[in-house]
Amino acid sequence: MTTSTPTPLVSVRNVRKAFRKKVAVADVSFDILPGEVFGLLGPNGAGKTTTIRMILDIFKPDAGTIEVFGGRLTPARKDRIGYMPEERGLYPHMRVLDCLVYWVDSRV
Repeated sequence: MTTSTPTPLVSVRNVRKAFRKKVAVADVSFDILPGEVFGLLGPNGAGKTTTIRMILDIFKPDAGTIEVFGGRLTPARKDRIGYMPEERGLYPHMRVLDCLVYWVDSRV
C-alpha cells in the first residue's frame, strides 16, 4: 500500500531577501503540511518577520519560490489567511468575540 504525501499549505524553496547590503533571509526552505503546527523561532533580526511578509506577498523575495495553498498567492488565496503582526492589533480589555466581530466588520 502506498501513501501519498499531502500537498503543502505553504512551500518555501531557497528564498532569499536582502535590504541593500544586509541579507535578512538566506536560502530558507520549508513546507507546512495540513494539520501541522509550525513556528518560526529565532532571535531578533533572524528573518522571521521578513519570511512571513514574503509568504504574504508584502515583500518580494530576491530569489526562490513561495507557494501557498498549492500555487502563487492570489487575492482569493490571500483572503483565506489571517495575519496579525505582533500584539499591536489587539485590544487587551476587549473580549475575543468582540475583537473578531470588530475586525471582520472593518473588512466589509
